[in-house]
Amino acid sequence: MKKIVVALAALAFAAPVFAQQQQQPTDHRAQFGLGVSIIPLLPTTQSVALSPTIEVYVPIQAGPNLRIEPSLGIHTNDQPTASGQPDRSNITLGVGVFVQQKVAVPVDLYVGGRLKLNFASTNPGDSGTDFIIAAAAGGEYYLVPKFSVGLEGQLGFYSNSSVSGDDSGFFTNGLGFLRVYF
Repeated sequence: MKKIVVALAALAFAAPVFAQQQQQPTDHRAQFGLGVSIIPLLPTTQSVALSPTIEVYVPIQAGPNLRIEPSLGIHTNDQPTASGQPDRSNITLGVGVFVQQKVAVPVDLYVGGRLKLNFASTNPGDSGTDFIIAAAAGGEYYLVPKFSVGLEGQLGFYSNSSVSGDDSGFFTNGLGFLRVYF
């Protein structure tokens, strides 16, 4: 009789643990996050140090394998008045749409594209809009469930306004990302 009571007690304690394991979702990815891209500094041109626009990304999980990632970037380059160089500012609005595939518990791969508009201006009073469209593919490694590092490669087309150099062409670019999820 003692053995039956011990066996029933063990079964009673094991059943809830087993049920919890069965009910846990297989995907622990969060639905919303914030990220920042890490890109190298651009080379110095005409004695003016140019640096890339710092962009903040907002990854939104729109479906099981669909991510929409709006972005906002701001860059200002204020020059001393004695230099004779104009002050410059850029505001970049973008969106990326990606299909994701989980390849391992801590790793996702994604492929899709990015579209960006850059509103460039100089002081005194010249302004223009630059256009960027790019195919992108990347991967993301989750160091912990709410924090990831990633790499992305881009192949795209740009069209700059007269403020940014009035040119267009194709480009390749590599980005590193840090993303935090909520």
